[in-house]
Amino acid sequence: MLNLGYPLWLLVAVLVVLGLLTAYVLRGRVSDRMLFPLTVLLTPVCAVLVVAIAVLISSLLSPFYEPPVYTTRKNPPATTPEPTAPTASPTASPSVSPSATPSAIPSAPATVSPTASPTASATASP
Repeated sequence: MLNLGYPLWLLVAVLVVLGLLTAYVLRGRVSDRMLFPLTVLLTPVCAVLVVAIAVLISSLLSPFYEPPVYTTRKNPPATTPEPTAPTASPTASPSVSPSATPSAIPSAPATVSPTASPTASATASP
């Protein structure tokens, strides 16, 4: 049996109600001989149209029933910061040789270590 997601009796009940409505609308417009065949023919068409109109109205009204989105936040969401300076990669600039780049570590000045302590030179001789 075909599983439509709802009971089959509900589909039959909806088609019967739509068939009765279609027959009521067509009763004064067509002859009695054509009433039953047109009702049988137009009932599924009316059911498809009713479903299409319901889906259209539902999709048009759905933005009004969504929860509101708050745009102001005290703390912005954490994102990874983008680098401000371009990073050097081996394939970025093939024309620059490695020996042409300056050294990143500066040389430290030479420190002079005293040979005598200040307390040793302060002693007086006789």
